[in-house]
Amino acid sequence: MDYYPIFVDMRGRKVLLVGGGHVALEKIGKLVDAGAVVTVIAPELIAEVQTFVDNNSATLERRKYEAGDVLGYDVVMVATDDGGVNSGIAAEARAAKIWVNAADDPANCDFILPSLVQRGKISIAASTGGSSPALARWLREHLDTFLSDEVVALGDLLAEVRLLVRARDRECAGSCDQTAPAPPLLCKTCPNRIPADLWQEAIDDDLLALLRDGQYESARERIISAMGIDRPLQPSHGAATAVRGE
Repeated sequence: MDYYPIFVDMRGRKVLLVGGGHVALEKIGKLVDAGAVVTVIAPELIAEVQTFVDNNSATLERRKYEAGDVLGYDVVMVATDDGGVNSGIAAEARAAKIWVNAADDPANCDFILPSLVQRGKISIAASTGGSSPALARWLREHLDTFLSDEVVALGDLLAEVRLLVRARDRECAGSCDQTAPAPPLLCKTCPNRIPADLWQEAIDDDLLALLRDGQYESARERIISAMGIDRPLQPSHGAATAVRGE
């Protein structure tokens, strides 16, 4: 089975997590970090999962799962080692049109969770389509070596520069009558629009070398200059003042 890879905004989404053991622990931390509203149903919890309940990061119903518990949730995650429980909860969730994930049980999953490597603003996910958890772990460990300090710094730098570009776009759009809904805001022929390819060209070996040496400000100045963000805006051919006859 092929899966469509996505990253989902979980902020405020109600998630039911069934189980309180080590498998539940693998899931609850990332759910809480992503802003999900987590409810755990389990008769017993390991200490690490209990910590999330104790610090009010999750709500606990200390009991076994009961029919109908899935109702009212946006996502259901099953973290038990009982295939019968998995299939029963999955069937209920699917009947209620609620997405469900059952750990290490692809047949009872509407989606699977990839191995994830995160540093700074960067996340890299790897999946084997549920066919080999061992390979997924191997990929995660090797991808971690790719996220060096310079790559993490590059992520921070590009995020900062993107905000500068957006502010510049808004300034240009304020005097033009040919703007488009954001994104991209600026029309295709706007002289101030930064081509997508220019971003890639600006990420060159010299920029990476500066980041590798910890020279963040020099790297910032270099990419701003390379992309022309430091140059004055050019007059837009769709200037609003011309439309008004001024």
